[in-house]
Amino acid sequence: MKVASVSERTAVVTGGTRGIGWATAECLRTSGVQVLVTGTRPDGHGPPGCEYESVDFLDADQTEQFCRRLRERSPAILVNNAGVTKPQPFASIDAAEFERVQRINLFAPQALCGAVLPGMRALAWGRIVNVSSMWGVVSKVGRATYSASKGGVDSMTRALAAEVARDGILANCVAPGFIETEMLMQATTEVERAELARQVPIGRLAKAEEVARFITWLCSDENTYISGQSLVIDGGYTTV
Repeated sequence: MKVASVSERTAVVTGGTRGIGWATAECLRTSGVQVLVTGTRPDGHGPPGCEYESVDFLDADQTEQFCRRLRERSPAILVNNAGVTKPQPFASIDAAEFERVQRINLFAPQALCGAVLPGMRALAWGRIVNVSSMWGVVSKVGRATYSASKGGVDSMTRALAAEVARDGILANCVAPGFIETEMLMQATTEVERAELARQVPIGRLAKAEEVARFITWLCSDENTYISGQSLVIDGGYTTV
């Protein structure tokens, strides 16, 4: 069975309007892949040269309609990057907020992975990267809701990888640490970011492009044997 060439492949990157998603979409597009990015704003956009579609993964109907289009389009690459977080003390976790985070961070990736599998199986080639977090590996005060979602993504991806490896499909998680994204910059002060950097053995925060380059490699023909892994990109933070 003929495997699609790089220029014939389509990649889908959710949450591709900023941060790691934007950088990944840009990196994949530069490698010659056709890229579709999603965001929640009807007037949003991804990097130049990328298609854009507005999808709210909290909306079950929108999610199912998008999955239907994915089944028709049969992308060879899927990067589930869209995610949300809201730190809360455990005793104050609101059930509706807990469900909201799980729906976006865990339920949506599960649905999208299922939607792309038939097309990847037909190609006998596919690459799935679910963007997890180092908070799925370790955790801290106030991160129960988020850690639950990302730990679920890690476990789900391991099970998925075991099922599809013989079909030529490799599935992995990438678990970023502290990344200089717009979200982090808005949520922290310069002093707080400096303190975070001091906690990282490498001594600095990561750039989104550093994570994007690794995701792109995992999605390429060069990755022939890595599957079922949760690969932490945190400058050594979780090792100390």
